[in-house]
Amino acid sequence: MVEQLAADYPDRFAPVTMHVNDDGYDLPWGQSRLDVFYGIPGVVPTFMVDALWNCQSADYRYYVEQQLNQPTDVTLELSANPVGGSTWDVTARVCLVGGSARPIRVFIAATLDNHPSLPRHTTNVLMQNVMESNINPSANGCENVTSRITFDSLSMSQTSDIVVIAWAQMPTTSAPTTVYQAGIMRWPFPAGSQLTTIDVAPANATVAIGEQIVYTAIGKDQFDQPYPLENPIWSLGDVGSGSGTFDPGVGSATTTFTATTAGSRQVFCNEDGVTGGAIVTITEAPRLASIEIDPNAVTVGVDGQVALLATGKDQFGADFPLTDPEWSVSGSGDGTFSPATGTTTTFTASYPGTAVVTCAQGDVSGIAEVEITGDDPHLATIELSPATAHTRVGDELDFAAAGSDQYGRVFELVDPTWRIEGDGDGHFDPLSGSPATTFTATTAGTAQVICSDNGIEGAATIEIARRGLPAPRKAQGRVAP
Repeated sequence: MVEQLAADYPDRFAPVTMHVNDDGYDLPWGQSRLDVFYGIPGVVPTFMVDALWNCQSADYRYYVEQQLNQPTDVTLELSANPVGGSTWDVTARVCLVGGSARPIRVFIAATLDNHPSLPRHTTNVLMQNVMESNINPSANGCENVTSRITFDSLSMSQTSDIVVIAWAQMPTTSAPTTVYQAGIMRWPFPAGSQLTTIDVAPANATVAIGEQIVYTAIGKDQFDQPYPLENPIWSLGDVGSGSGTFDPGVGSATTTFTATTAGSRQVFCNEDGVTGGAIVTITEAPRLASIEIDPNAVTVGVDGQVALLATGKDQFGADFPLTDPEWSVSGSGDGTFSPATGTTTTFTASYPGTAVVTCAQGDVSGIAEVEITGDDPHLATIELSPATAHTRVGDELDFAAAGSDQYGRVFELVDPTWRIEGDGDGHFDPLSGSPATTFTATTAGTAQVICSDNGIEGAATIEIARRGLPAPRKAQGRVAP
């Protein structure tokens, strides 16, 4: 029955024949397995299934097929690398596909089918003690278990009958137990898992000077399966420019790269002559390169208002924060800001013309144009200095006239004319053509000094005393700003 099951399920069912009770082919491991693990020394032959314990009186096929139909989240793959002569390193790669992390006990057994010296029970005869190893794979993780096996001369004389069997089960000291998975490897052995490629992620990255990026290297074997990296070395390629540091630089599949100078370089991860690479582009650290004002151009009347927003941009065109930029205005138009600092402000137009609005932070600035509409400036008022004064007959007094337009700005007087009205009297030098004049008092009394230009007048009041009275202090006129 056992031989028939092995024939019916050549890749799924692998019996291990263990001889016991000093029959000349027994091994300590097999005897212990019977006595300690199964705990039923005595009658042989006995058919054992670890998950079901003693099946000697049951329907073998029923129990085997029952186990074959059980779902499992464990995979087991066998491979081998030659060491020399008849010695091989046999590796069982055990993986958890989903599921949860848990301890697993792995067994690797060297057997020989069709043992020539035994007339009965010659299927997969155990030829040497079994290697046992406990592992703790993580969820969706894998672990390798390697056993160095030196095959005896009998096995090497009939290599086509060599069968390596491995199984993974719950780590218990006695049966029954849960068997998660098993694997069969027949001669010639498939090549063992070897590191053939390394993938580095991210494959392309851009980072600014002073910034960091985390790189991860993933090893793959010749079967395109994950292969653990034990001592990878990180470095930058020789071609290109730019520099940075790795932390750690050795011993970890994950490293943090810190960019130090600008340029483009290859990032390499190497282990045992296998290299994987990526490209890193290192840019200058973002800095304020320009300021944009919104709206960039607008028209508003005198006393009208417009809300302005300033946005900083770095050298790559991305937004860059502004820290308390300052607003100013130049050009033929004029106005005021509220507030005068910050990224937003309200501009109130006060003088017609083209106002060039500037928002600046440090040596970086941006501009917008505000076209201010309104009546053309014209002379609206004239102010005299001094506005009041005392003098005596015969003394001189200097006066100055200053014109302003309707917006309160200085307006140049074109042809001012001076005169006096009231009880007092005197004469001016010059009488016209100048915003400054010298008044000489001739008659005592109260009078108005008047300056007129283009129909607009300004006046000052003077008190003129007779001669012989205390001399008043002479007041000097000035041009009003």
